[in-house]
Amino acid sequence: MQNTRSLRVVLTLAFVLNLTWANLFAFAPGLVERLYGFPILDGLHAYLALSRAAAFLFLAAVSLLAFLRPVGFRVMTSVLLLAYFCFFLVDVVVLVRGQMTFGALLPEMIAYVLLMAGLVRFVPGAVVKEVNEREGAAS
Repeated sequence: MQNTRSLRVVLTLAFVLNLTWANLFAFAPGLVERLYGFPILDGLHAYLALSRAAAFLFLAAVSLLAFLRPVGFRVMTSVLLLAYFCFFLVDVVVLVRGQMTFGALLPEMIAYVLLMAGLVRFVPGAVVKEVNEREGAAS
């Protein structure tokens, strides 16, 4: 069976980053204001920050489940990959529109690219194929 240690390292990093971002958006809006250079002006902005915190909390849970069973929960790894790609696209759109500076978004864009690269590189495709073949032969 294929060694999934590298994938587990990437999933651990994803879990820690998602949990950190969730805590920042939920419990430290002042720090988020300083990081992005935009004040949270009213209740709607606070609601949107909490919504983003909930999304990151969900991704942290998905990362943890995928860490526990990287082969069995391969679909969850794909969900993480898709989520990071969508967040990266949002950052690109915001940059193209000129709504935020490149310096404010660069750290999270680098994190998304590195997480996506790690997930693509270490996803256990060969292991899943072997498991499916064994299950088909046992039937």
